[in-house]
Amino acid sequence: MTTRESQRFHTLRERIAASPDAILVLVVLVIFMDMMIYGLLIPVFPEYAPRLGVDESVLGVVFGVYAAMLFLFSIPMGLLSDRVGRRPLIVVGMFLLAGATALFGFSTSVTHLFIARMVQGVSAAATWSAGLALLADITDPSRLGERMGIALSAVGLGTVLGPVVGGLLFEYLGYVATFLIPAAVVATVGLLVLAVPVRSCKREGDRERAGMLPRGALLPLAACAATTVAVSGTYGVLDPYLPVYLHAAFSASPATIGLVFAVLAIAAAIAQPTAGRIYDRYGGSRYLIGGGLLLSGTAIFAAMQAPTLPLVAAAILVLGVTLSSALVPMMPIMAGIYRDQDSQGVAYGIYNTFFSIGLALGPFAGAALLGHYPLPAIFLLQAGVLGVMGVLGCLLIGRLGWR
Repeated sequence: MTTRESQRFHTLRERIAASPDAILVLVVLVIFMDMMIYGLLIPVFPEYAPRLGVDESVLGVVFGVYAAMLFLFSIPMGLLSDRVGRRPLIVVGMFLLAGATALFGFSTSVTHLFIARMVQGVSAAATWSAGLALLADITDPSRLGERMGIALSAVGLGTVLGPVVGGLLFEYLGYVATFLIPAAVVATVGLLVLAVPVRSCKREGDRERAGMLPRGALLPLAACAATTVAVSGTYGVLDPYLPVYLHAAFSASPATIGLVFAVLAIAAAIAQPTAGRIYDRYGGSRYLIGGGLLLSGTAIFAAMQAPTLPLVAAAILVLGVTLSSALVPMMPIMAGIYRDQDSQGVAYGIYNTFFSIGLALGPFAGAALLGHYPLPAIFLLQAGVLGVMGVLGCLLIGRLGWR
């Protein structure tokens, strides 16, 4: 490479480092890969029961281990990203995810599944905490809802392709290829992040001693926790148990199950930037959050009453929109709580912790209830909880002073 070419390459890298749009693309790509691998397992999991000689409740616990690791490591990863920068945590997270995905490909026991899922959860704690904090660092607060909505749409896109890719790879290339091919793609993304310079905030001096709980933040954080746990808990039940329900009630194949989850994810991917844009311009958190939770409960109730698979898919589509409406406002609200402390890593580490609690409660609660109640009853109970929380949200959010 000549001196002139080297200068051009250096200039290009600096432009990428300084570009909010380029950073948004980078964060979207990282989140997309994490969720694609998460969704990759969904259509394959029903096959594990006969393959490994375990029942569905054990598979639910495997799903919950991911959330447990996310819970344990999100705040430490957020704190670490505030001190050492965002990119090192993102790169490490990508390489951990590649290793965990490859391990799934060679798993021959439930123990292997547990280990791979644990590493996957640690990876998510690093990439999500650092990635969302990086986005908050470089985004104007007046546009943060929309930008976070776009980033979260990567969750939907990853969840769309994950189950579809997982189902197709499993049916046509076999078990090992289902995981080794995506593992190679994730490692490539990690190398890309390593090659791109990223400018982000790094806390120094007295800022390192900022508290975890800003003054007057207890009640707003409690409301954020309740909303985020409600949404993620819904996904925590749907991800392991909706495939089992669809297989039992409609004899759905892995590919068909993947398509139903694709409907959910596409709806979320479209709704999330829209919800963020609405919040940025008009506020309306009472209606977005409270109404979103209430309508989510209604959508789950409708899905359990639907006599055909297409009607179930229609209810799931509505659910993707309503869950997104409730979740997206949490992102700028969390950023606002911690903005004065310049500690966005802590903010999104705490957000991830809230999210992981719901992801863990869903599978573990489902596993505990499966021994006593059928799956439809569990989903109806979940619908009732969402409905009650939605009504409470509509009544109480105005008192918090949220837009």
